[in-house]
Amino acid sequence: MRRKLFLIRAILFFSFIFSFFQMKADKEASPFQLDFSDTITAEFTNYLPVLVFDSLEATDLVPFTLPYDITYWKARPTRKKTSLEVAYDSMKTHSKLARRSVYNIAITRPDLIDFYGLESFDETLNSTHEKWKDIHVEGVDEPQLIPTPFHIEQPKKSREDDPWTFKGNLTLHFSQYYVTDNWSKGGTPNATFLSLLEYAIYYKKNRWLWENRFEVKVGFYNTYVDTLRAIRVSANDNRINAPTYIGLQTKMSKKLYYSAYFEFETPILTGYKKTNSQEVLASFLSPAKCYIGFIGLDYKHNKSATLRVYPLAYKFVFILPNTKMKHNLAGLDDDQYHIGFTGYIIQAKLNWKISKEIQLRSEVRLFNSYNFKNIDLGWETTGSFTINRYLSSRLALNMIFDNTPKNEKAKIQIQEQLSFGFSYHFQ
Repeated sequence: MRRKLFLIRAILFFSFIFSFFQMKADKEASPFQLDFSDTITAEFTNYLPVLVFDSLEATDLVPFTLPYDITYWKARPTRKKTSLEVAYDSMKTHSKLARRSVYNIAITRPDLIDFYGLESFDETLNSTHEKWKDIHVEGVDEPQLIPTPFHIEQPKKSREDDPWTFKGNLTLHFSQYYVTDNWSKGGTPNATFLSLLEYAIYYKKNRWLWENRFEVKVGFYNTYVDTLRAIRVSANDNRINAPTYIGLQTKMSKKLYYSAYFEFETPILTGYKKTNSQEVLASFLSPAKCYIGFIGLDYKHNKSATLRVYPLAYKFVFILPNTKMKHNLAGLDDDQYHIGFTGYIIQAKLNWKISKEIQLRSEVRLFNSYNFKNIDLGWETTGSFTINRYLSSRLALNMIFDNTPKNEKAKIQIQEQLSFGFSYHFQ
């Protein structure tokens, strides 16, 4: 009797151990991991109806695995749901299970899926995301790529983060004066045309600053007094000017820079000294001037006001060998074609925007040799008055003092010009 009782207990104990490990193995295995290579035989595949894959949603791309004990994961409702809410939740759960099941089938056995309006999956790709990126929808006119998070364009770089700045201005102004021959107070009819192209490139990053400007200025006028030429070139409005500055911000102050400077200036067209005269005053590269400012200091009070000082500077003047101008106008002897001066340069610049329509710009440049034999001062003040986007008025006042020409007494030269016409700003 005791042997039978012991045998029954041993059989129950081993049965319990076997059931425990079998239940643990069932829990570790996910019943929703579809592997058709093991679960669907060749005979059953022939009778399986073809599934229709008509659309995709973002949630379909998330592999779905249902927990073993689904009741554990359900949230405890604070109130009892109505029959309509229960039916809706059940329908939503079954729809999600169905869609993700179809997704799993499409990954493991794409030959069982009939893609309606979709291209088939590429079996050579292993990544689910890569397969999703290759899916296209057939549109009416042409295929359109489905917008997905993987095709989001990179945001454009903000202009504030760009160290480069480009600015330009084109001005075409015209002025006219007419008087009849019998005008009691006298006068000569004339017309003036001014063309001005300005372009600036600025680079600023960390402590470095680089400024480049390019200016082309040409002015024409006619007068009946000059019987040799119908159109003359204005002497002070005939030049190419290209200055460049490079600076390194000091650690003492953010407004103070160590800087170097180079400027090139030359006339463009041939200009004559007087009316009805054949004496050439200037021509292209005759004279040409180069200003070099070695290590100096650049003080920027703000964006509008700047002061530059170069204790060590060099001015170089040259003319072409075949020029028709007199050499003494460039400070040269008859057998010379170039000359240089060592001295210092002081520059000041003010760009004041008085209002939206009025802007004042003033620039001063002084070069003085150490022996005071060459003093070159140029001061240009320009007031721009904007009328609308394409029309503006311009008032310019220039003052020059230069004792470079030999055998001529240096005098202060002043020019004033008021014009009106077309103006266009571009970047």
